[in-house]
Amino acid sequence: MVPPHIGVELAATIYDCLKKWGIDRKVFSVTLDNTTNNDSLQTILKGHFGLQKSLLCDSEFFHMCCSAHILNLIVQEGLKATTDVLFRIRESVKYVKGSDGRMRKFEQCVKQAGISTKLGLRLDVTTRWNSTYLMLESTLQYEIAFSSLQLVDRNYSVCPTFDHWRRAEKIFEFLEPFYEITNLIFAKSYPTSNLYFMQV
Repeated sequence: MVPPHIGVELAATIYDCLKKWGIDRKVFSVTLDNTTNNDSLQTILKGHFGLQKSLLCDSEFFHMCCSAHILNLIVQEGLKATTDVLFRIRESVKYVKGSDGRMRKFEQCVKQAGISTKLGLRLDVTTRWNSTYLMLESTLQYEIAFSSLQLVDRNYSVCPTFDHWRRAEKIFEFLEPFYEITNLIFAKSYPTSNLYFMQV
């Protein structure tokens, strides 16, 4: 769709497509993120369908908020209280992955610590909390190696403390159910509401 992506234009485009496909009288609900243009889009679409008298349940279920978006907002808010821990872990991963020499030194620390995981270090994308979960999943296994690296590399100054690692474990435990339910909701190749509706 060409810009502008305002509610009126979005509603017109969607309604035209629904009519073209012959399903404009078969719509039960739409699922949207919480944005202003989506608010006006759903109001306009509800008006069109209301004129056709094609909405069930007096349109009570017409606009459904995106479950994945709501989960994302909850988790992002929860993570605001953990910035110091995540900063140290994120910077530690960046530091190790920042040069081949540091990576070799870290691999020696891993070997000396007897860590046998196949999971490599992962760096998160700060705007995607699920990548923070994956970063914690990998780095928690390397706690001893990071502590050893601090002893042999004087330039490594952001090593998480023992308390940081314990808090990281708690953050990981906090994120785990959100990660699992988000993977359930985000499936793209099959309908998913029947999988999570009873669990929400």
